[in-house]
Amino acid sequence: MRKTDQDGVIDRILALWSDAGQTLPSEPRLAELTGASRASVREALVRLEERGYVHRTQGTRTSPNRRLPQAGRRIDEQFDHSLSIRSAGYEPRLELAASGVRVLEAGNPSRFDDLPDGTRVFRTVKVWSVDGAPYALAEDLIPLDRDVELDPQRPVFELAEEANGIRVAWETMWVDAVALDAERAALLAAAPGAPVVEMTYCGYGTGDGVGYWSREVQVSAPPGLRNALIRRVRHDRGVSEA
Repeated sequence: MRKTDQDGVIDRILALWSDAGQTLPSEPRLAELTGASRASVREALVRLEERGYVHRTQGTRTSPNRRLPQAGRRIDEQFDHSLSIRSAGYEPRLELAASGVRVLEAGNPSRFDDLPDGTRVFRTVKVWSVDGAPYALAEDLIPLDRDVELDPQRPVFELAEEANGIRVAWETMWVDAVALDAERAALLAAAPGAPVVEMTYCGYGTGDGVGYWSREVQVSAPPGLRNALIRRVRHDRGVSEA
């Protein structure tokens, strides 16, 4: 993924964040340490607070979120399974279970997308293992509007850019608890009917065009790989309780 200048400032502050004690340096000092302007540092801190890395209080210095490294895999941020597994201290393995072109048919009960009937898609099914044990399975549907040769091992957002020209800007995600069907159970070495978490994603660009649909299920996550969402807590002062 391409990085902006602002992303570079954030990366440099994150490097300092990982070594911070109770507080981060002041904004002028951060500007000096990162080689960025005060305005760029201030914008970076706003974005880092939104992502849960820091907490800012008016009149005091910025405090780092020290519990964040133990949170697990953040579903509110883009991730790569193999990198997440390795960073948690495990050995990842990616297996391509299926890939190919198909046409989406009306009335198919297994469909999870909202693409028009008859859409040509490049479909992949991938399984990630943790220290040899199956952990997650993802099925991706990438609309095809051009004839290109695609490497199914590549990340879905890269395949979308090649297959339909959409540079994905956002993902909408829905989370459900489902019973594992027989086909996916076999790939995950799990029992059919076992309860699992299912996450369905739609990746789309700034022009609203759909780059991909993806459906993922996971079996019980080992330590360090639980799905986590970090959100800020705001306290409204001066509001009395009933």
